[in-house]
Amino acid sequence: MKGGSEVDSAEIQRLHGIIHSYTVFFIIFDIVFFAIILGAVGLLIRYLKSQKRLRSSGDYLRYIIRGQEEERARVARELHDTVAQDLRYCRSLADKIGENDLREKLSGLLDKSVHEVRSMSYNLAPPDVTKNDLAANIMNLCQNFTEQSQVEFRMVTPEKADTSFLTKEENFNIYRIVQESLNNILKHAKAEEVTVLLRNEIGDEDKGLYIFITDDGIGFDARRNYVSGNSHFGLLGMNQRAELIKAKLEISSVPGAGSQIKLVKLKHTSPVGEGVIKFKNL
Repeated sequence: MKGGSEVDSAEIQRLHGIIHSYTVFFIIFDIVFFAIILGAVGLLIRYLKSQKRLRSSGDYLRYIIRGQEEERARVARELHDTVAQDLRYCRSLADKIGENDLREKLSGLLDKSVHEVRSMSYNLAPPDVTKNDLAANIMNLCQNFTEQSQVEFRMVTPEKADTSFLTKEENFNIYRIVQESLNNILKHAKAEEVTVLLRNEIGDEDKGLYIFITDDGIGFDARRNYVSGNSHFGLLGMNQRAELIKAKLEISSVPGAGSQIKLVKLKHTSPVGEGVIKFKNL
């Protein structure tokens, strides 16, 4: 009996040893696994922060906007080199039709189509915008929009505005912001009159360029459309361009009361709080 007890005791100790080994193994495994999880979470957080910094950096915005402009230029070339050429050829064929009424109708329709394609091509990739005077470019933009619609687009410059401090990049992006604003008005505002005011500082205002775009249309809830990501108003793209050039963009609009867009590019700016759309009620 005594020998049996010693055997049982040895077996129990062996089992205890096995259980202890497994316990230690699982504890170590849990610690290592937990450390790996913490490390992975830490790396993920660092990655997300780096991506957020990248998205908010000027280089990232330049990359996005450059891609957009390259695609616009490609589409503009396609319109000019293919569609416009084909329409002009059809116009020449239409002149050979014997029936006067049909020839006139076809010619008128083709002339209109050629004009629209040219306007689309110009709006997508306007030539030499960065090389010319910003005020003159915006004036041409207003004239083009007036020709395309029944809306009166007017530009007001109290005196010769100084834009000499703008870089080519700033000049181009300001032009695009104004263009997108006028596009939005033409498509959605149902306005009869649009005014673009371009001036420098007045009185105690900080030195820089001030642009105001007002319309008498139906207005809209700017904040809701921006927050909800409703892209057909183009607010996100306008904000990105303003952020890139460290300009201040402010939109004032409520449904039924028209809207006003204010764009300010100061001569000397700090990076704090700029490039973010501010909303106000009219």
